[in-house]
Amino acid sequence: MAKGSKALLFTILVTATVLFIITLPAWGQKLPRSYGLGTNPQGSIYYAAGSATAKVLSENMPVPVRVQPHSGSSTFLPLINAGELQLGLNNSNDVRMAFRGLRPFIATPNLRLVSTLFDLKVAPMVRANSNIRALQDIRGKRVAGEYRAHLAVWFNSTSMMANAGLMWEDVKMVPTANVVTGAQALIEGRVEVAWIAVGAAKTREANAAIPGGIRFLSIDPSPAAVKRMQDVMGGAYALPMKKGSVVGVIEDIYAQAYDTYIITSSKLGDEAVVQVVKALYKAEKEIKGASRMLQVFSRKKMVKENVTIPYHTGAIKAYKELGLWTDAMDAVQAKVLAEAAK
Repeated sequence: MAKGSKALLFTILVTATVLFIITLPAWGQKLPRSYGLGTNPQGSIYYAAGSATAKVLSENMPVPVRVQPHSGSSTFLPLINAGELQLGLNNSNDVRMAFRGLRPFIATPNLRLVSTLFDLKVAPMVRANSNIRALQDIRGKRVAGEYRAHLAVWFNSTSMMANAGLMWEDVKMVPTANVVTGAQALIEGRVEVAWIAVGAAKTREANAAIPGGIRFLSIDPSPAAVKRMQDVMGGAYALPMKKGSVVGVIEDIYAQAYDTYIITSSKLGDEAVVQVVKALYKAEKEIKGASRMLQVFSRKKMVKENVTIPYHTGAIKAYKELGLWTDAMDAVQAKVLAEAAK
């Protein structure tokens, strides 16, 4: 081979090698070998929903999604913030507080939203034969509270009392660890009001154990009352429920609802997030059928204006391509971004 040809070949090989090395980080960022999905512990609602979601995503993406259960939000949100865990499943209030650095959470300003997934509905539960007919009637009553092991429920209960213009000083708070022990206290007659997710397994147990069954109280859906609720628990909203739709809903009511998000870190590449968004969009039917909690998943609700953290730039890119992103969402995004922990 001529000396000039060898030199040209050498130059081509070197250039190709350099280009390959330069593009390795970008390629790795765009297409992770797998995605970890952080959830609450095994046995929790979020672990069950996360497992079902991960299975569907794995079937609709070129790489697997694996559930990684943790003891709670406070343990895996910092991992997502640092980019060490690709995805997580969490409620709108926990991530709201963590993103802004509100106690007791460690500031995690890199949290970003991929999609809303489903809503959780919570309401005050009383005995069906109780003389407590409206939320305002709980004044002076024995009410399950404190929730040392269940921070989210403390915000649920406190914000619903604010909805009725009440504070903890207006009731006789009976300390309890979590929603299950609170419901058990209602069964045993130690409290007159407990707070729990509408449709939770413990509500069916309570309905069977209490003579006459249980009844859920309605929150006030008026704008002023909802604002009082949101001042305590951002992202919460009033959701109508029809009589007979679930155990304990014996008349039309409004429950407190708040969303469960699929979240990620701003450190994850745009294309990696685009891949997740489009897989969720494509697999709407499969996700809805994957578990009871996911039946309310909808393409149309993947983007919502009441979100509590900003969307990932890759998610925005995907939603624009799918026709789901609006000018109004640009304003929402800018507002929420400005609220990040400094």
